[in-house]
Amino acid sequence: MPRFLLRLIAADRLGYAAMQAILLQAAGVLINFATGVITARVLGAEGRGVYAAATTWAMLAGSLATVGLADAVLIQARKRPEVSRATVACGLLAGLGLATLLSLIAFFSMPLLLGRQASVALDLARASLVLAHLGAVSVIVRQVYAGQGRYLAANLTAFLPTAFHALLLVGFLLSGRLTVATAIASVAGGSILALALLLPALLRDLQGPLSAWRGAWRDLKTFARRAVFADLFGMAATWADRIVLIHLLAPVQLGVYVVAASLAQRITIFTPKTGLLLSAMSGERPEHAAQLHHLALRVTIASYLPVVAALFLVDRLLMTTIYGAEFAAAVLVFRILVIDRVLSRLAAVSSQLYLALGRPGLNSAIRGVELAVMIGLMLLLTPEHGAAGAASSLLGGTVARLLLAWGGLVGQLRVPFPRLWLNRADLAGLRATLD
Repeated sequence: MPRFLLRLIAADRLGYAAMQAILLQAAGVLINFATGVITARVLGAEGRGVYAAATTWAMLAGSLATVGLADAVLIQARKRPEVSRATVACGLLAGLGLATLLSLIAFFSMPLLLGRQASVALDLARASLVLAHLGAVSVIVRQVYAGQGRYLAANLTAFLPTAFHALLLVGFLLSGRLTVATAIASVAGGSILALALLLPALLRDLQGPLSAWRGAWRDLKTFARRAVFADLFGMAATWADRIVLIHLLAPVQLGVYVVAASLAQRITIFTPKTGLLLSAMSGERPEHAAQLHHLALRVTIASYLPVVAALFLVDRLLMTTIYGAEFAAAVLVFRILVIDRVLSRLAAVSSQLYLALGRPGLNSAIRGVELAVMIGLMLLLTPEHGAAGAASSLLGGTVARLLLAWGGLVGQLRVPFPRLWLNRADLAGLRATLD
């Protein structure tokens, strides 16, 4: 096997790990795209809307269970590997405990949380709450692997649940049993199979005694307390549109929006999302961390621009050909959300620098402004413009976040403002990271 492929599989350097993450994300996007088409075609717009309503709160609870905690686990796994066993134990117990508490609250509040969707999605939404626990554990495992520099395992932790979900979904389809309920079951089954494969290896290779849990818990709490609001605001910003639309739109309209949002999200495959950049910057001096950040911004911009330009030429044909004519109304929403996703990824790159340089509180404040702008615009635009108004509100909040994050690079982090285009020196540097 060629040396390049061997190193790509091993992901022994950051450059190879990033390429591997992008390739696995691309594969995951294709798989999710295929499963999305299957569910949209088989379940129809109404069934797809019910599916989205039933799983929204479970997935949100799983994400909320790791707010602040996920970044804290990665940082501590990176900086204190000698007590990683205690760090992981505290992280997993905290994540599972919060997931259980949030699931109980959601279970009894579900009729209110679902709004007009409660009549068709209540039982499925309650059953879906198991996804909260699976999601929380998956996030902690992925962050630990990334913090340890075990990038192959971190990338697989993000990819395998998607792959197993697709296999189970196709199994239900071929057996003639694909319904909203079995589609949700395939999501849970995919996560269970992935964790069964990856978790034993993680636990086996941890270091240090469990008796060090007090110090590990103190370190996790200290960082998580400062980072929690950034994650909370980020979760609220990510889910605000769907939460509002659950209450404002009929299932058919909600299904149209979900398809547009799901397709727009696929563009994020061009940057790795497994904590690779944060892990790399956390181990560097501030000036070197800033250089990594600046290069990551330039690579991200160069990756996205041609893709967005090409995508906007074929998006209407793509939407109607793949999903059907009933989803033609999603094109405008899709275009707005694509721009939002690109700018959001740029802001996310800058957020990693704030965390790596020990400024999670400032990052939280920036995300708070983003959420306030987004909610304010949503209240103004959604009643009159529906799904397009909600999408525009997301974009407005993201623009505010990006402007504040980039302004803070110079004013707060005291680093030079980055050049935003690649040059020959950057390309030479990228080649050097592979050698």
